[in-house]
Amino acid sequence: MANQDEIRIFASVVDRGGFAGAAKALDVTRSAVSRRIDRLEKRLGVRLLDRTTRRVTLTEAGEALYQRGVRILADIAEAELVASEYGGAPQGVLKVTSPIIIGLNKLIPVLPEFLGLHPQIKLQLDLSDDAMDSTLPNHDVAIRWDMQQSSALIIARLMTSRQIICAAPGYLRRHGTPKTPQELSGHNCLLMNRLGLAHNEWTFRSAGGPIAVRVSGNFVVNGGHGNYQAVIGGLGIGRVVDLRAVEDLKRGRLRRILREFEPEEATPIYAAYKRGRLVPPKVRSFITFLRARFRALDTESGHGDE
Repeated sequence: MANQDEIRIFASVVDRGGFAGAAKALDVTRSAVSRRIDRLEKRLGVRLLDRTTRRVTLTEAGEALYQRGVRILADIAEAELVASEYGGAPQGVLKVTSPIIIGLNKLIPVLPEFLGLHPQIKLQLDLSDDAMDSTLPNHDVAIRWDMQQSSALIIARLMTSRQIICAAPGYLRRHGTPKTPQELSGHNCLLMNRLGLAHNEWTFRSAGGPIAVRVSGNFVVNGGHGNYQAVIGGLGIGRVVDLRAVEDLKRGRLRRILREFEPEEATPIYAAYKRGRLVPPKVRSFITFLRARFRALDTESGHGDE
């Protein structure tokens, strides 16, 4: 069987139109090239080249070896390029998928810092709330809420998120601030409608255990973005994901209320990547960065409280 060096020399003879051209390109003697081709032909038991004093031409067997050999050499070069990403500086295209709310509110804001640290990485972000394929066929990293364990993936916990109760300062000035969950009955509470069902029962923590409070209001919407904009606009009191509200709480556009009654449970957010003996530096550096930055962001969710 021909080895990689012999195929490379043979392809060079064909590409350069003869032994002399190949010898010059490979920086070896003409006789060395001739010996390697002779050895290759002897081992394969076929003639690969018809030689004349002016040129060499391919035989039928030589044509077959050349066509396949060139593809093999290209595949080897590509494989070496891919393998090189596992060592040295993080580099290459990093394909990431994330739920829309996490991507817009937490991931994109920290990407300038990450890409500034790793200028040889090009990040491709897919924002989607679709279910994730556990084999990650199209992505290097997936960020998701409350992820199931998978033998095909390594899962790293990044931070947590929770539902919080908020209202715009203007609404609270007009209608007052509820001090207990039960006082929500006297307020306009904004409702989410999913699959035809209005989620009008909010759960809170109390000394005697969890309590469910039925709320009502004059506005129902079928998406989190619409719900959030209604809260910001002062339409009423709403239950929102803390990730979305951090900046508006800091700036005073929202006030967090009834915090002492919030359920203790929080929803974890994870990053998943393919299991393997070697993790590409681009993936390893991204996960390390996210764990550090998202832990810091996790502490920011308390800003802007009343």
